[in-house]
Amino acid sequence: MRLLTAITLSGSLLALSACAGLGGSNTGSASGSATASTNSSVATQSQTQQFIAAVESKRGTALTAAEKIQLQGLAGATKLGLNNAQSGFLDKIGAQVGLDGTVVAALFPQAGKPVSESSVVSKLESKLGKKLTSADQAAVKAATSLRNNSVGGLKSTLASNIGSRIGMDASVVESLLPLLGF
Repeated sequence: MRLLTAITLSGSLLALSACAGLGGSNTGSASGSATASTNSSVATQSQTQQFIAAVESKRGTALTAAEKIQLQGLAGATKLGLNNAQSGFLDKIGAQVGLDGTVVAALFPQAGKPVSESSVVSKLESKLGKKLTSADQAAVKAATSLRNNSVGGLKSTLASNIGSRIGMDASVVESLLPLLGF
């Protein structure tokens, strides 16, 4: 997978390109869930600009060009981590209950948002038209918990990293993360 991000600095466009190597194949899973989740949490340039503007507003001073580039890189790395966590979650629960990855991805499209264990079970049962076995419920709940812990950890780490680099409290940065779509 190739990630191309762009950031506008003082009216000029700076493109940052990175290849992601998160272990294993980056071409997506055989079921297609990796592709579906990748597209769901990529912040648009507009979202990134809004996030940067909000950070600058909360900080009270403009970010330097270097800080903007660091922020963009940290956000991009976090998006890749979120996509990886979401992909693993979709693949695991899809395989557990026998649903195609694209079907499961449609049920849970937002990689950066937590999902409740009961909601996941309910949506899967609705899609399958039957109750999950106790073993399937336990596996789905465990996968959901792992996903939510991973997502929360990634977002918390991003907020801490940004906060420490630009001199802001991590909780303030974390409150602005929804502007990035996660």
